[in-house]
Amino acid sequence: MKAAHPEVAVAPGQNPGELLRQARENRDWSQAEVARKLNLTVSSLNHVETGAFDKLPGHTFARGYIRAYAKLMDLDQAALVDAFDRYTGTHAKGSDVHSLGRIEEPVRLSHNILRGVSLLLLVAVVGGGFVWWQDQGSLRGKELAKIALEHVEVESADGTTQIHPLDEPEDQAVSAGQQPESAPLPLEQGAAEQPATAVPAPASPAPADT
Repeated sequence: MKAAHPEVAVAPGQNPGELLRQARENRDWSQAEVARKLNLTVSSLNHVETGAFDKLPGHTFARGYIRAYAKLMDLDQAALVDAFDRYTGTHAKGSDVHSLGRIEEPVRLSHNILRGVSLLLLVAVVGGGFVWWQDQGSLRGKELAKIALEHVEVESADGTTQIHPLDEPEDQAVSAGQQPESAPLPLEQGAAEQPATAVPAPASPAPADT
């Protein structure tokens, strides 16, 4: 069986931290020793003993400090927690809702901010990608138009199509397109020229006899 805790007489409106301080001094314990045993800072322990509960993280935490402090001093935990509720004008259920509301409100606000920042980043990335895609399409169209303007197609007499640079003279391109593929080879000189027929010279008359 658990040992019964000694009765704690708390006057109406009395700070329960004062009773805890008296119990600590009766044991000749310093604030530093008790704070180390409760895993608290000395300043937090001092706030509990002086009744400065508004300087603690919240009534839920302050109520837990009171309960742990009373257990360490071997005092009635429930009686001191009730004294805390009367002293602060709160109760366990209402305090829990109030403290959780104060904790969840900044968390909810930070989530909303994070969601908004993420949405802005997504819009910026999508918008940047769309602008880049448009720029690439415009540059590609300009390059194709430039290539088309720099060359001209010329159809030759034999039906073939030739591509000439735009800076080439037009008459040169046309003459090049109309020029026959190959000129006829000249006939061989021996075959073209016929040999001349030799004509015999007339015989000279014989001299007359005298």
